[in-house]
Amino acid sequence: MNKAEVFPAEERELQRIFNETRLPQIQLKARVLKELDTTKRVFPARANGFRSRRLLTSISMIVFVIALIGLLSIFPASAEQLRKIPVIGKVFEGNIFDFAGDSGIVIGEESGLTSDVNEEAKDQGVTIKLQNVLYDGARLSIGYEVVSEQAANLMFLENVKVSVNGIFRPDARLSAKPHLIDDKHAAGIITIDLDEPQKEDRFELELLIGGVSGMKAGNPSEVSGEWSFKVNVENRVADSEYILLADGYSASWHGDRLRLTGYLATPATTKLDFFYTGNTDWLGFQLKDDRGMLIEMLDISLTVDKKGMAKGTVRFAPLAPGTTRAEITPFNWLVGNKDAEKVTTKLTHDYPIVLSQGEAGEIVVQNVEFMQDKTLIYYEVKGKSPYMQYASLWLETPDGQLLISDNGKRTRVSDTAYEYILEYPPLDASQPYFLSTMPQTDLELQDELAVSFAIHNK
Repeated sequence: MNKAEVFPAEERELQRIFNETRLPQIQLKARVLKELDTTKRVFPARANGFRSRRLLTSISMIVFVIALIGLLSIFPASAEQLRKIPVIGKVFEGNIFDFAGDSGIVIGEESGLTSDVNEEAKDQGVTIKLQNVLYDGARLSIGYEVVSEQAANLMFLENVKVSVNGIFRPDARLSAKPHLIDDKHAAGIITIDLDEPQKEDRFELELLIGGVSGMKAGNPSEVSGEWSFKVNVENRVADSEYILLADGYSASWHGDRLRLTGYLATPATTKLDFFYTGNTDWLGFQLKDDRGMLIEMLDISLTVDKKGMAKGTVRFAPLAPGTTRAEITPFNWLVGNKDAEKVTTKLTHDYPIVLSQGEAGEIVVQNVEFMQDKTLIYYEVKGKSPYMQYASLWLETPDGQLLISDNGKRTRVSDTAYEYILEYPPLDASQPYFLSTMPQTDLELQDELAVSFAIHNK
């Protein structure tokens, strides 16, 4: 089988792409899309088909990460900008899962499904700390911190070797969602996937980390060393049942086909396995519950054989309690290579304030509340991909300076609408501000391939 791994394989190349710019995160996505066109020219399909496909699908997965998690979401301000910020605010409160986790991880943390690790190792002036772990049978995620005494902007774990119960696992694939807190401190979440998921209620996980890397002044930097950890992993929802689906859970249209083979629904993750024949370029999936609400997509991995059939797994945030039925629909991102201009409007008291995000939809700002200890922005996302759209909203000064980096806490406040509160440090209400966003990548839903299935609740 000719494998095209979606999990990041060319991590160094991706790191370079993401660190070329310090613009707001949606512009980072635009840079990736622009880089895609260059990548296609550099790695022609016939000459370097395998590597090209690995890199392009890896970038596709990372694009989701940017919008959903805020990868590289710290944008250092200049001294002039800092003078305009009354209080920088505390961007990291010590809990990595709460700070950098997706909604499923946060729910798992709040529900007591995570296990404390609290181990650290130091080498070459760099300390790596493992804080906590979440394993629910559908994914294995570990929160980590990197603290450096000298080297700056270290955030990616390199050359990681994984062993389970003392047996080395060369099949382990790792994806990371790091956040740079300051030039000497980073926090993130590493997710480990194995070809054969562990079925034990408990097992011992060993990690041997051979390096930590990052970017400084546009140049890659890496510190080599040895950081070793042993972690006892416990599946606290081991009674969650994997449901096999018969051949009838499929849909076909003009030669394309989607077939679901099974799913696992836990309090922290919804995992679906599938076979797919069709256009796999920039492939994604939307999952709706029986209320018609979209569930946040977390990641996707797939392999493509020589006949063009894809076998893969897609993971989403947990379904709402009481969900009895769900529907999954494949789609393709309509990726272009032209950078889009940002959309900016003056902040006034004339609410609602609507900011267009292009064909994908819009953001509706309902209110901005200036308080003594914080600033709150109330807004709703409307469009085709709300979990991509919601992270693209920020404040600027009248001269176009990015006022504060996107480390604000975005909290969803409704389960029947995509409404959020964005929390920032306190700002001077007497000063003028502008709201800004960016047009989002549009998508094409393959509605003819939608597959509905019942959810078995215990």
